[in-house]
Amino acid sequence: MKSIVSMLAAVVLAIIVFFGFSFVQRNRLIQKDEAAQAAWGQVEATLQRRLDLIPNLVETVRGAAKYEGETLVKITEGRNQVLGLARELGAAMEQRDTAKMETIETGLVASLRAFTGLAAEAYPALKAVDQFTMLQAELAGAENRVNVARQRYNEAAAALNTSVRQWNWLPFCRGIAPRETFRAGPGAERAPQVDLSK
Repeated sequence: MKSIVSMLAAVVLAIIVFFGFSFVQRNRLIQKDEAAQAAWGQVEATLQRRLDLIPNLVETVRGAAKYEGETLVKITEGRNQVLGLARELGAAMEQRDTAKMETIETGLVASLRAFTGLAAEAYPALKAVDQFTMLQAELAGAENRVNVARQRYNEAAAALNTSVRQWNWLPFCRGIAPRETFRAGPGAERAPQVDLSK
């Protein structure tokens, strides 16, 4: 009788250990599932950051480029005006036309003052190249953040998927589905073509 009780106790203990082990594995699967879900949340947050950031940066760069384009046009027009007046002054000097020389000289001095004032005021503020450089750095940084978030998600999903495959045969461990990992899209194996002419 003692042997039957001992055997029964051993079977009950084995069942308790088995179900206890199953329950522990179920909790680990839940933790890994939650970690994968949190990693996915980071991917979405990083994608949202990129979506919010990039259009604003592009608009900032466009504004700087437009300002500089307009300013450079004004400076070029002023320079051309000064050069034209200098040529006229040279021609008047060759003709020894003092009245014309005096009129041109007055216009030349006024144009030079306007040109040097505009150039001195505008050139220190011209920073479109810096803006483009900052945009490139932010684009690279945003893409790196997205890539890191995707890698972390893939790692969390792989850990979950491995555990699901290992332990889904146990009671209490069924019902947690494996997660898809990020994969390259069609055509990703080809290097993208960059065309700056548009």
